[in-house]
Amino acid sequence: MKNLFRLSIGMLVALAFASCQDLGELKPEYFTVNPNPLEVKGGKVEGTITATFPEKYFAEKGVVEVTPVLKYEGGEALSESKTYQGTKVEGNNETVQYKAGGTVSQNFSFDYVPAMRNSKLALRFKATLKDKEVQIPEIEIAVGCIATETLACASEIAPAYAKDNFQRETFEVTEADIMFQIQQSNVKANDAVKNLNKVAKATLKDSLRNVESLTLVSAASPDGGVKLNDKLAAAREKNTVRYMKGKNQAAIDAKYIAQDWEGFQELVNASSIQDKELILRVLSQYQDPEQREAEIKNLSAAYKELANDILPKLRRSHLTLTVKVTGKTDEEIIALAKSNPDTLNVEELMFAATIAETEEDAAAFIASAAEIYASDWRTVNNLGAQELAGDNYSNATATLEKAAAATENEQAEINFNNALISMINDDYAKAEELLGKSAGIAQLGEAQGVLNITKGNYAQAVSDFGASTSNNAALAQLLSGNTDKAASIIENIANKNAKSYYIAAICAARSGDAAGVTANLAKVKELDEEMAKSALTDLEFAKFLAAEVASAE
Repeated sequence: MKNLFRLSIGMLVALAFASCQDLGELKPEYFTVNPNPLEVKGGKVEGTITATFPEKYFAEKGVVEVTPVLKYEGGEALSESKTYQGTKVEGNNETVQYKAGGTVSQNFSFDYVPAMRNSKLALRFKATLKDKEVQIPEIEIAVGCIATETLACASEIAPAYAKDNFQRETFEVTEADIMFQIQQSNVKANDAVKNLNKVAKATLKDSLRNVESLTLVSAASPDGGVKLNDKLAAAREKNTVRYMKGKNQAAIDAKYIAQDWEGFQELVNASSIQDKELILRVLSQYQDPEQREAEIKNLSAAYKELANDILPKLRRSHLTLTVKVTGKTDEEIIALAKSNPDTLNVEELMFAATIAETEEDAAAFIASAAEIYASDWRTVNNLGAQELAGDNYSNATATLEKAAAATENEQAEINFNNALISMINDDYAKAEELLGKSAGIAQLGEAQGVLNITKGNYAQAVSDFGASTSNNAALAQLLSGNTDKAASIIENIANKNAKSYYIAAICAARSGDAAGVTANLAKVKELDEEMAKSALTDLEFAKFLAAEVASAE
């Protein structure tokens, strides 16, 4: 051991071990890193360093603190240090035997930044031997980092547009009541009835409006006995039909109710009449109309209120006119959206954007709707969604804030679009919160899949995507080890972009298909020169690029 302490400080020790061996005797195979090359998962670069040392390698009185360092252009990141000690050092650190040698391991973890794609993993030491500081040079033990996970992209997910409520055919309902005196059936017209007949008459002159139905329900109040009321209600129906036929050409669907107990219950329930609950209890306990009437009349004080405030409202003929209105054609809507958008209602203008022939027209209609109907959160959200789809994130953020201010309630579409912006800005915690408030959005699974890729939950991401055919869905399969499935998804994407071919190239590389790598990267170069350049330093293609270089030489 005396010889050990006389060794020069310049002698090197592997993986932080003060050794009596010369650096020339160290071998690269002493050190292993898992995974190697390094790999991004869940936004981190993590793994384990293992060192195996021969006999008589770690000094008995040596103490070494080992810090994994990931070095990249423009900076470096440090992982948590770990300290080891020799067998004759008092302390609680992991001990390495001198005579027997041994194997030690240490985990590392770094928060990924893009520059780490081209990096080197080194070990940095702080060592003492017999309480004296020893200078030990850094040791590089791994080169490069696979960052395939980072191909996940929230910007490829379609934003959520709020739907319009446009209906080509709508229905307008006009109602009127003809009121009768007690035990009377003679008809006395009023302004409501005159207006109903006026609407029906005007409909006859409008080709876009048609009377769908005219219904009549005549009734008597539930007092005076069933026999009397049946005769009275029938007379009210007959007289009302006769009157309406002289004023209205529409066919009348008429009926009568001898005693309108249902209407009676509704009016009582909505009133503040004395003994209200007791009256409702009588209605529920007795089904026989005469017994009901007798029991209610026993409530003398309450019955007086009923006779004054409730029963007169039930002596009536109720008319309901329903008119079907046929709306504008698609061609008319498009023409007005272009020339006079303010003549369209909000539903028509929002609908115009969904049937526009060009993206430019759709964008113009969305902008018009947001300007003219700015108080409707849907129109403002759709403008924000359009800005988001155009990668105008700052404007989209501001517009979505206005959309949220235009509604008192949380809206799934606004939350979803804000979640996409949060993911694009790498704020995944906020994105997860917002996606939790986006139920019902069709693209929700796609967004949750991207979120789970960034969290390293690849199997869950595959489940989230379901049958989706997208770059992100293919990437989830690839990261889960399902290379063939990933390639199949890419093959079925209708409009492939540069990233589609880049993922296809990775699939080919992992399958050992050199021709597939070359063909797909050629397509990448056609569509995106910068992405093609990144392939030159992507470890997914390292052995294929090396083979090309060797072939060229």
